[in-house]
This record gives sequence, C-alpha cells and structure tokens, in this order.
Amino acid sequence: REGGGGSWSASPPPDSRRVCMIPWILLAIIMAPKAAQKRGDALWDPSWPEGSGERTIRERCEDASAPITLYCSWFCPFAQRAWIALEEKQVPYRYEEVNPYEVNPDLPGGYTKKALSLAEKTRLMPEFMAASPRGLVPAVSNRDGSSPVWESLHVVRYIDEAFDGPALLPSDPVQRAYVAIWSDHCTDRIQKNYYRMLMDQDPATQEAAKHDFYLECQRLAKAMDPSGPFFLGKDVCMVDIALAPFWQRIHWVGGHYRGLTLPDDADFQRLDLWWNAMQERPAFQRTLVSKPRLISSYSQYARNEGTSDYAR
Repeated sequence: REGGGGSWSASPPPDSRRVCMIPWILLAIIMAPKAAQKRGDALWDPSWPEGSGERTIRERCEDASAPITLYCSWFCPFAQRAWIALEEKQVPYRYEEVNPYEVNPDLPGGYTKKALSLAEKTRLMPEFMAASPRGLVPAVSNRDGSSPVWESLHVVRYIDEAFDGPALLPSDPVQRAYVAIWSDHCTDRIQKNYYRMLMDQDPATQEAAKHDFYLECQRLAKAMDPSGPFFLGKDVCMVDIALAPFWQRIHWVGGHYRGLTLPDDADFQRLDLWWNAMQERPAFQRTLVSKPRLISSYSQYARNEGTSDYAR
C-alpha cells in the first residue's frame, strides 16, 4: 500500500526472526499512514494554519488527571456539541481523538468519509468502543472507563447534570422540554436539510433542500427569545450548543462547496444576532479548528462519496 513518500507491506520477510517477536498485524498498524492531527504530521497540509481548536486539543490531550474523558473527532459537529458543553461548564477533561474513517494518503490530511467497520474500530480503539457501542462520537466516560455516555445531546444533558457550572438546561420542566424539542429541531430539521443540499449532486434537489433548510431555520428563529442574543435570552442553553457547530459549517463549508448565502429577512437577522454572540463565546472559540482544514475534510461529502453513518 502506497502512503506518504514510500510504501509498506504486511507480508513478512523471508527471515521473520528480524521482527523481534512483534506480531505482523501490529507492525501493519504501526506502519499504516495516519491522518494528520497537528502541524508537523506527515499528511498535514502546510497551507493550513492551526486554529484555537487544535491548540485546545493539544492542551487537553495531556490532562491525564482529568476526571472525564471526551472521545471526540475534530471534524464532527455532533462531537463538537459535547466539546462546547465541557468548555462552557469549565469541566477538566482529557481529549481523546477518534478517527472512525479509513485513511487515504493521497487526499489532503489523509481524510476520508469511508467508515471503518465496527470490528475494525474495536481492534484499533477498544477503549472508545467500550464507551460508545455504536462506534460514533461523541462519548464520555470516567477516567477509569466507567459510566460511559454516548449520543451528542444525551452527552450534553449528562455534562450539565453531572458537573457544576452555568446551567445549560432550565430547571422548569416545561422550559426543559421546550429546549429539548428545539435542540432536536436543529438535528432533525435544520442540519438534515443542509446535508441534503451539500451531498446531493442534482441541482434541482439541492435547491429543494435549500428551500426546506431556510424554512426550518425561520421556524427556529421564531421560537427564539426576541431580545436574545441566545435562544432563551441572555444565557446559553442546549439549543445554542446544538446549533452552533452546524451553523459554523453552514457558513464555512456550505459557502465553499455550494455558494450558500443566507436571506436577509427578519428571521435570519435574528439568527445573525445569535451567531455573532455565539462567536464571542470563549467556550465555542476554543473548539474552532483550522477553517481550510475543516473545509477540505468535507470534500467527499460534497461529492457524495462518503460511506459514514451520516452519509448513508
């Protein structure tokens, strides 16, 4: 298999004693090309500047004493929800990077959207799979691997309830239900129509998806506190965390691959007020990775070549 500047083979040489008892399957794993995670890695594009997200990852990867481990993927908007929640609550955590996809050294960063099988994930990342049985990010667990929680909004709720810090869900039961409803709206209505527009290759279908995307955004805007700037008013809640990673990609990725622009009506002006405020949140800023790196990682989605759970 070709990778980087050379090649490797999993076939043993004639004199296998030279391997010094290292199993060949382990040797193949060690020699396999790795997706770029930081400046200086073999597949890192030198034109990519590091963002604050990469710096946060580097800082949090080294926190072995943290009470909780976040299993995350730098490119994943669902995982970014849990990441933002931990930063908002100022919870000490150890960041564990998970790459659930195949690596192709011929692509920028080696990034693909070709999903590894569950068996392959279990072989390569057993601790992650113990925390996330479906093999999807995000997941969290205690430092010793106990008490795992997975699925993005469930993780956000768990973080809010398990740790001190500013509340991300209201105490009133009706308001909590309201926040849960509109958080699901961000997932089921807004981002699904956005990804339809991004992945479909037929211009007519793209336009239909864009129309539905605009409509669901307007419905969310009408449900927002009119004064803002956040969904419930002056404080961030789970709806804001549910939407922000996708809004980031709507601007960065949608604009790049589909020329997406947003309307200038009253509803989108309300969303613009919200977005400007979210971009000022230190917790959100600490999760923002390199913009050209993120855009590059979405190229297969834009060509509808992915085989990830979401692409299917």
